[in-house]
Parts: sequence; structure tokens; C-alpha cells
Amino acid sequence: MSPAALAVDSATLDRLRESVGQEFLGELVRVFLDDAPTQLTTLRGAFERGDAEEARRAAHTLKSNGATFGAEGFSELCRRLEEKAKAGLLADAAELVGQAEAEYARVEAALAPLGEGRAS
Repeated sequence: MSPAALAVDSATLDRLRESVGQEFLGELVRVFLDDAPTQLTTLRGAFERGDAEEARRAAHTLKSNGATFGAEGFSELCRRLEEKAKAGLLADAAELVGQAEAEYARVEAALAPLGEGRAS
């Protein structure tokens, strides 16, 4: 199994697919993949500027959205960033943000094929 495939839990994706259908799953994936890079940029910038509330919001959104698709590692990194922001520990988060960005790249590679089909 490829490292990208391991970035998301296939059982979680299967449950989501059963719940919403393949077409809507593709739409959800597209929205996530369109939005997450902006959220990651916001997250990094908020930590760099010392904006704890914005960092917390971005980390929370990414954590929740990642969990929806079974991106457990990504979601856990974002949870840790959310906790750092809540505690006001912004100065030492750069490495953790970098880890979240790297893990997102793996999540993106795993989810991209699901979001490729567009309804006409």
C-alpha cells in the first residue's frame, strides 16, 4: 500500500461513501482539497503573527475536516496545533505546522482521485 493511501482510513471513507453516495463524496473531497491549502496558509500565518484565535480556528477546521475523511494523522497534528493555540504557545509551533503541511500533501494525494469526477 502506498504512503498516500495510508494517509486516510479506507473504512472511514467507505462509511462516508455509503452515507452520502459516491457523487456527493467526490464533491466533499473537491471542497476540502480546494479549501485546505488556504486554511493551512492561514494557520501558518496566524502562528507567525501570534494570532492565537485565528490559529485555533484554522487548526480546528482542518482537524474536523481531516477527521471526516479518515485522515487521522493529519487530524491529530491539527488537534495538537489547536491545543497550542488555545494555550497561547505560538512561538514553537513552526515545526508542527510543517508536519501538518507535509501530512496534508499525503492526504491530498490519497483523496485527489476521489474528487476528480465532476457531475455534468
